[in-house]
Amino acid sequence: MTIENNTEPARARILQTAAELFAEHGYASTSVRKICEAAQVNVAMVNYYFHSKEELHLAAFDHARELAAASAPTVAEASAAANLPPAEQLRLAIEALVSDMLRGGSATLFSRLVARELLEPTAAIHKLAERNVRPQHALFTGLIRGVVGEAMPADSVQKCVFSVIGQAVFYARSRIVHELVAPEITYDQAGIAAIASHVAQFSLAALDGMRARYTAEVAA
Repeated sequence: MTIENNTEPARARILQTAAELFAEHGYASTSVRKICEAAQVNVAMVNYYFHSKEELHLAAFDHARELAAASAPTVAEASAAANLPPAEQLRLAIEALVSDMLRGGSATLFSRLVARELLEPTAAIHKLAERNVRPQHALFTGLIRGVVGEAMPADSVQKCVFSVIGQAVFYARSRIVHELVAPEITYDQAGIAAIASHVAQFSLAALDGMRARYTAEVAA
Protein backbone atom coordinates (compact mmCIF):
# COMPACT_ATOMS: atom_id res chain seq x y z
CA MET A 1 0.00 0.00 0.00
CA THR A 2 1.31 3.45 -0.90
CA ILE A 3 0.80 6.34 1.51
CA GLU A 4 1.46 9.78 0.04
CA ASN A 5 3.33 12.43 2.02
CA ASN A 6 0.28 14.63 2.26
CA THR A 7 -1.47 12.00 4.36
CA GLU A 8 1.02 12.36 7.23
CA PRO A 9 -1.30 14.66 9.22
CA ALA A 10 -3.65 11.69 9.32
CA ARG A 11 -1.23 9.95 11.70
CA ALA A 12 -1.45 12.84 14.14
CA ARG A 13 -5.25 12.85 13.88
CA ILE A 14 -5.37 9.11 14.54
CA LEU A 15 -3.15 9.45 17.62
CA GLN A 16 -5.07 12.37 19.07
CA THR A 17 -8.44 10.78 18.44
CA ALA A 18 -7.36 7.40 19.77
CA ALA A 19 -5.96 8.92 22.96
CA GLU A 20 -9.17 10.84 23.59
CA LEU A 21 -11.43 7.84 22.94
CA PHE A 22 -9.29 5.41 24.95
CA ALA A 23 -9.27 7.85 27.89
CA GLU A 24 -13.01 8.46 27.71
CA HIS A 25 -14.37 4.99 26.91
CA GLY A 26 -11.55 2.55 27.64
CA TYR A 27 -9.65 0.18 25.39
CA ALA A 28 -12.31 -2.53 25.11
CA SER A 29 -15.11 -0.11 24.19
CA THR A 30 -13.08 1.79 21.60
CA SER A 31 -12.88 0.03 18.26
CA VAL A 32 -10.47 0.86 15.47
CA ARG A 33 -13.48 1.65 13.31
CA LYS A 34 -14.73 4.22 15.84
CA ILE A 35 -11.31 5.84 15.91
CA CYS A 36 -11.16 5.97 12.12
CA GLU A 37 -14.64 7.46 11.84
CA ALA A 38 -13.81 10.18 14.36
CA ALA A 39 -10.40 10.90 12.79
CA GLN A 40 -11.87 10.79 9.27
CA VAL A 41 -9.42 8.21 7.98
CA ASN A 42 -9.78 4.68 6.67
CA VAL A 43 -8.84 1.55 8.57
CA ALA A 44 -5.96 0.89 6.19
CA MET A 45 -4.15 3.96 7.56
CA VAL A 46 -4.27 2.59 11.11
CA ASN A 47 -2.85 -0.69 9.86
CA TYR A 48 -0.15 1.13 7.91
CA TYR A 49 1.02 3.39 10.73
CA PHE A 50 0.44 1.23 13.81
CA HIS A 51 -0.14 -2.37 12.62
CA SER A 52 -2.56 -3.24 15.43
CA LYS A 53 -4.97 -1.76 17.96
CA GLU A 54 -2.59 -2.66 20.79
CA GLU A 55 0.31 -0.82 19.14
CA LEU A 56 -1.96 2.17 18.54
CA HIS A 57 -2.89 2.08 22.23
CA LEU A 58 0.77 2.23 23.25
CA ALA A 59 1.48 4.98 20.73
CA ALA A 60 -1.47 6.97 22.10
CA PHE A 61 0.15 6.88 25.56
CA ASP A 62 3.44 8.14 24.12
CA HIS A 63 1.60 10.88 22.22
CA ALA A 64 -0.33 11.96 25.32
CA ARG A 65 2.84 11.98 27.43
CA GLU A 66 4.56 14.25 24.91
CA LEU A 67 1.61 16.65 24.98
CA ALA A 68 1.69 16.76 28.77
CA ALA A 69 5.45 17.36 28.89
CA ALA A 70 5.17 20.20 26.40
CA SER A 71 2.36 22.02 28.20
CA ALA A 72 3.08 21.84 31.93
CA PRO A 73 5.59 20.56 34.48
CA THR A 74 5.30 16.84 35.16
CA VAL A 75 4.39 15.55 38.60
CA ALA A 76 8.07 14.77 39.14
CA GLU A 77 9.12 18.27 38.08
CA ALA A 78 6.50 19.85 40.31
CA SER A 79 7.98 18.16 43.37
CA ALA A 80 11.65 18.54 42.49
CA ALA A 81 12.29 22.09 43.70
CA ALA A 82 15.51 22.27 45.66
CA ASN A 83 15.64 22.73 49.44
CA LEU A 84 11.97 21.94 50.06
CA PRO A 85 11.09 19.69 53.01
CA PRO A 86 9.66 16.25 52.13
CA ALA A 87 6.10 17.19 53.07
CA GLU A 88 6.15 20.21 50.75
CA GLN A 89 7.56 18.13 47.89
CA LEU A 90 4.78 15.59 48.39
CA ARG A 91 2.13 18.29 48.56
CA LEU A 92 3.26 19.72 45.23
CA ALA A 93 3.33 16.26 43.64
CA ILE A 94 -0.18 15.42 44.87
CA GLU A 95 -1.60 18.73 43.69
CA ALA A 96 0.04 18.29 40.28
CA LEU A 97 -1.31 14.74 39.96
CA VAL A 98 -4.87 15.70 40.89
CA SER A 99 -4.83 18.76 38.63
CA ASP A 100 -3.48 16.74 35.72
CA MET A 101 -6.25 14.17 36.06
CA LEU A 102 -9.09 16.65 36.42
CA ARG A 103 -8.27 19.40 33.96
CA GLY A 104 -9.78 19.17 30.49
CA GLY A 105 -7.99 19.39 27.19
CA SER A 106 -5.21 17.55 25.41
CA ALA A 107 -2.61 18.29 28.09
CA THR A 108 -4.39 15.98 30.53
CA LEU A 109 -4.81 13.03 28.20
CA PHE A 110 -1.84 11.21 29.66
CA SER A 111 -3.09 11.29 33.25
CA ARG A 112 -6.58 10.29 32.14
CA LEU A 113 -5.20 7.40 30.12
CA VAL A 114 -3.20 6.19 33.11
CA ALA A 115 -6.28 6.47 35.34
CA ARG A 116 -8.31 4.46 32.84
CA GLU A 117 -5.60 1.81 32.57
CA LEU A 118 -5.45 1.42 36.35
CA LEU A 119 -9.20 0.87 36.47
CA GLU A 120 -9.42 -1.33 33.37
CA PRO A 121 -6.06 -3.02 32.73
CA THR A 122 -5.43 -4.21 29.19
CA ALA A 123 -3.08 -6.73 27.64
CA ALA A 124 -0.60 -3.86 27.34
CA ILE A 125 -0.50 -3.22 31.10
CA HIS A 126 3.01 -4.64 31.53
CA LYS A 127 4.53 -2.38 28.87
CA LEU A 128 2.56 0.59 30.12
CA ALA A 129 3.59 -0.14 33.70
CA GLU A 130 7.27 -0.09 32.78
CA ARG A 131 6.98 3.07 30.69
CA ASN A 132 4.52 5.10 32.73
CA VAL A 133 3.08 3.63 35.93
CA ARG A 134 6.23 2.38 37.66
CA PRO A 135 8.10 5.70 37.45
CA GLN A 136 5.17 7.57 39.00
CA HIS A 137 4.69 4.87 41.62
CA ALA A 138 8.39 5.03 42.50
CA LEU A 139 8.21 8.81 42.78
CA PHE A 140 5.34 8.71 45.28
CA THR A 141 6.92 5.84 47.21
CA GLY A 142 10.06 7.90 47.72
CA LEU A 143 8.17 11.06 48.61
CA ILE A 144 5.91 9.30 51.11
CA ARG A 145 8.84 7.47 52.68
CA GLY A 146 10.50 10.86 53.13
CA VAL A 147 7.44 12.12 55.01
CA VAL A 148 6.73 9.11 57.23
CA GLY A 149 10.32 8.17 58.05
CA GLU A 150 11.93 4.77 58.33
CA ALA A 151 9.74 3.31 61.10
CA MET A 152 6.80 2.55 58.83
CA PRO A 153 6.92 -0.94 57.24
CA ALA A 154 7.31 -1.11 53.47
CA ASP A 155 3.88 -2.67 52.92
CA SER A 156 2.24 0.18 54.83
CA VAL A 157 4.10 2.72 52.70
CA GLN A 158 2.75 1.00 49.59
CA LYS A 159 -0.80 1.19 50.93
CA CYS A 160 -0.28 4.90 51.53
CA VAL A 161 0.90 5.31 47.93
CA PHE A 162 -2.24 3.55 46.67
CA SER A 163 -4.44 5.65 48.95
CA VAL A 164 -2.97 8.92 47.71
CA ILE A 165 -3.12 8.01 44.02
CA GLY A 166 -6.50 6.37 44.52
CA GLN A 167 -8.03 9.66 45.62
CA ALA A 168 -6.93 11.31 42.39
CA VAL A 169 -8.27 8.40 40.32
CA PHE A 170 -11.58 8.49 42.21
CA TYR A 171 -12.16 12.17 41.50
CA ALA A 172 -11.14 11.70 37.88
CA ARG A 173 -13.35 8.69 37.13
CA SER A 174 -16.40 9.39 39.35
CA ARG A 175 -17.15 12.94 38.31
CA ILE A 176 -20.71 12.19 37.19
CA VAL A 177 -21.47 10.72 40.62
CA HIS A 178 -20.05 13.79 42.35
CA GLU A 179 -22.20 16.06 40.21
CA LEU A 180 -25.28 14.13 41.30
CA VAL A 181 -24.61 13.79 45.04
CA ALA A 182 -22.37 16.82 45.73
CA PRO A 183 -23.03 19.50 43.11
CA GLU A 184 -21.31 22.08 45.31
CA ILE A 185 -18.00 20.48 44.29
CA THR A 186 -17.15 22.09 40.96
CA TYR A 187 -14.67 21.15 38.27
CA ASP A 188 -13.83 24.58 36.95
CA GLN A 189 -10.31 25.95 37.49
CA ALA A 190 -11.00 27.12 41.04
CA GLY A 191 -12.84 23.92 41.92
CA ILE A 192 -10.04 21.70 40.66
CA ALA A 193 -7.50 23.73 42.62
CA ALA A 194 -9.65 23.30 45.75
CA ILE A 195 -9.92 19.52 45.21
CA ALA A 196 -6.16 19.23 44.66
CA SER A 197 -5.46 21.24 47.81
CA HIS A 198 -7.91 19.14 49.84
CA VAL A 199 -6.43 15.81 48.68
CA ALA A 200 -2.94 17.06 49.54
CA GLN A 201 -3.95 18.36 52.98
CA PHE A 202 -5.98 15.24 53.78
CA SER A 203 -3.14 12.94 52.72
CA LEU A 204 -0.45 14.84 54.60
CA ALA A 205 -2.52 14.93 57.78
CA ALA A 206 -3.10 11.18 57.59
CA LEU A 207 0.58 10.49 56.91
CA ASP A 208 1.63 12.70 59.80
CA GLY A 209 -0.63 10.75 62.13
CA MET A 210 0.71 7.42 60.87
CA ARG A 211 4.30 8.62 61.19
CA ALA A 212 3.68 9.55 64.83
CA ARG A 213 2.08 6.16 65.51
CA TYR A 214 4.89 4.07 64.04
CA THR A 215 7.57 6.24 65.62
CA ALA A 216 5.93 5.80 69.01
CA GLU A 217 5.69 2.01 68.52
CA VAL A 218 9.40 1.78 67.71
CA ALA A 219 10.30 3.90 70.73
CA ALA A 220 8.10 1.86 73.13
